[in-house]
Amino acid sequence: MIPIILEKQKNIRDLGETVIQDGRRIRERKLIRCGRLSDLSAADAAVLLGTYRVRTVVDLRSAKESEERPDPQWGIVDHFHIPLLSDDQLGLGAFSAAGAAQKKISVLDILINMTSGPSYTPQQYLQDIYRKFITSQQSQSATRRFFELLLSQKDGALLYHCNGGKDRTGIITAFLLTLLNVSWDTIEEDYMETNTVVEPWLEQKLKNLPERYRNEQAKAVLRMMYLADKDCLQTAREEMCSLGGSPAGYLKQVIGITDATLKELQDRLLK
Repeated sequence: MIPIILEKQKNIRDLGETVIQDGRRIRERKLIRCGRLSDLSAADAAVLLGTYRVRTVVDLRSAKESEERPDPQWGIVDHFHIPLLSDDQLGLGAFSAAGAAQKKISVLDILINMTSGPSYTPQQYLQDIYRKFITSQQSQSATRRFFELLLSQKDGALLYHCNGGKDRTGIITAFLLTLLNVSWDTIEEDYMETNTVVEPWLEQKLKNLPERYRNEQAKAVLRMMYLADKDCLQTAREEMCSLGGSPAGYLKQVIGITDATLKELQDRLLK
């Protein structure tokens, strides 16, 4: 993995140079994982569009999240919105459908409300979400669509992102690296790299929160939103093994990745 240095987005990296189990490596400037793009500076955009030649952007967020912080529209880029989970599946739908005033409630506020009781913690919420990544038809269909777009990519790099760049982006990365024959230890290492780059920024953010968020519940939700949790990735892996025998088996049997598709992906993306 190769870090990408931007002004306004810390959790971004190129999957290039990742070593697979037969010793080959992933090509550089083909696959870029990232957090949200809404805060990028003009200089950041120049790096992505120029240096990394991003030509396809896939937004994995729900409708509410994309509406709240929309992607910049770059003319030379094909933009695709493929929600891995819907607002309802994320628990955002009931709040956003309650009326015009309720639509203004932020995703952070909704998650704080959902996990405010003692019987449902932020980590329990997140583990439920990781199960849905694997078992829901919505997520399975979105994953198939993602790989269709990747196969249709003719030029430049494909950048995919969610909000924090570690859950939906993380699970799609786990799928990608599995298909490219990367070891699970390396998949975990890439997943947890989020914390290396995000934690210092997040701890500073927690010190400067608005007054209404200066409580342990809000801070726990923010940590859940931005920091990777290896137990959650393991939950997803267990679900993949339950449905397909192994992560690779899940991608073949449930998602429908054929041997021909697998060979084409490896031919395109490995060196």
